[in-house]
Amino acid sequence: MSKLESVELFDRKSGSFFVLFLLLIASLSLSWEYTQFQQFTHFDDPLVRAQVIDQEVRLINDQPKTSMKLRLENGSLCRCVMSPNLRDLRGREVLVELQVAKVSFLDYLKGFRSRGSIHEVYPLLSLKEHWYRTIAQVHEDQWMKELYGALFVATPMSQELQTLVGAMGLSHILSISGYHFGILSLIAFFFLRPSYRWFQNRYFPYRHGNRDLFFIVLGLLFFYLWALEFIPPMVRSFGMIAVGYFLYDRGIKIVSFQTLLIAIGILLAFFPKLFFALGFWFSSFGVLSIFIFVRYYEHWKPWQIFLALHIWCYLVMLPISLAIFGTFGFWHIGSIPLALLFNLYYPAVLALHLTPWGNFFDPYLIALFNEGDMHTVSIPMVAGVLSIVLAIAAMRFKLAFLALGILGSATLIGAVYQIA
Repeated sequence: MSKLESVELFDRKSGSFFVLFLLLIASLSLSWEYTQFQQFTHFDDPLVRAQVIDQEVRLINDQPKTSMKLRLENGSLCRCVMSPNLRDLRGREVLVELQVAKVSFLDYLKGFRSRGSIHEVYPLLSLKEHWYRTIAQVHEDQWMKELYGALFVATPMSQELQTLVGAMGLSHILSISGYHFGILSLIAFFFLRPSYRWFQNRYFPYRHGNRDLFFIVLGLLFFYLWALEFIPPMVRSFGMIAVGYFLYDRGIKIVSFQTLLIAIGILLAFFPKLFFALGFWFSSFGVLSIFIFVRYYEHWKPWQIFLALHIWCYLVMLPISLAIFGTFGFWHIGSIPLALLFNLYYPAVLALHLTPWGNFFDPYLIALFNEGDMHTVSIPMVAGVLSIVLAIAAMRFKLAFLALGILGSATLIGAVYQIA
C-alpha cells in the first residue's frame, strides 16, 4: 500500500481567490483603523486612557527625562518624554493628554512620538505586571529581575541589558516567541494528556482525544497571549499554531512555505499594525529559515536536524540582525550551544519559579553576563537585504540555499575580524 502524502491547500487558481479575500479583509481593517485614527486626532490635545508598558529614565539632550511607552486604548503605541521624577507606573493605566496635531495615519499605525502629560493614574495593575512583580520578588539582582520578566511575561529590559544580551546573541532566546510557545505547548500537552485520557476512556471514548487536547492547549496559549497583551512575535506564533493544526487535521502539508504565507497573510489582513512590528518580521523570518532547511534535509534523522537547525538559523539570522543592531561579541558565537541548553533550562527554571528556589541559576547567569563583551560592528544593510532575497529564492533553488549559508558564514567571519 502506498503511503498517504499531505497535499498543498491551494493551487494557483484557488490561491488567487484567497489573496483577493485577504485584500478585501485588509481594506476593511485599514478602513476601521482610519476611522479610529480620525476619532483620535479630532482634537489636537486629546485625553486618552492608556497603559504604561515601559518606563525608563534616559539622557535626552544631556538632560534626564522619563521615556515612557504607552499602549493607547485604541491599540496604537506611543512614546512620550516626561519629567524624570515620575514614580514607576509600569503596568498601570493612566489618563494622559497627548499632542497629536502632527501625527499622520502612517505614524498612528507604526507607533508615534508625542509630548504628553499625565492627568490621572488608575490604581489597578495589569495581570502582566502582577506576574512580573511576583517573579521579581524572587530575585535580588536587577538584571535577573529584568531577564526573567522578559523570559516569562515579555516585560522590556533596560537599554544596557538589552544591548548586552544582543551582543551575546541571546535576544532570540530571551524574547518570547514561537520557540517558547512550542515548549509550553509540549509541557501542557504532557501534563494534560493522562487526566484527559482517564476521563475519555470512562465518559466519552468516541471523542478525538488529540483534537480536544489541542483546543484546550490553544485556549491556554490564547489566555497567555492575552495576559501578555498580544506582543507581535507571539501573535505570529499563535497564528501559525492555529493555522498549522487546522491544515494538519485535514491532511494538508503544514511544513511548507504556503502554510507560512497563509498565516502571515491572515494576520496582516486582520491586524495591519503588525506590518510595522520588527519582532513580527524577525519571528517570521526565523520560521522561514527553518522551513528552508527542512525542505532540503528532511531525510536526515531528527537529532541531526535538531542540532543542525540551531547552527543554520544562527547563520541565516546573523546578517540582518547585525545590519540593524550592530552589536557583537565573542560570546555571540557561544549562543549556539546556549540555545541547545535552553531546551532543558526553560522548563527547569519555569518549574523552579513555582517553588522558593526560582533564583537557583542567578549566580551562574550573573557570572555569564559579567564575562560578556560588547562591541559595535559595521555590517552593510545590503548584506541583510541580500539574506532576505536569498531566503526567498531558496524556497525554490538549492543554489540560493547554499549562498545563504555562505553569506551567514562570511558575516560571522567579518564580525569576528572587526572585534579581534
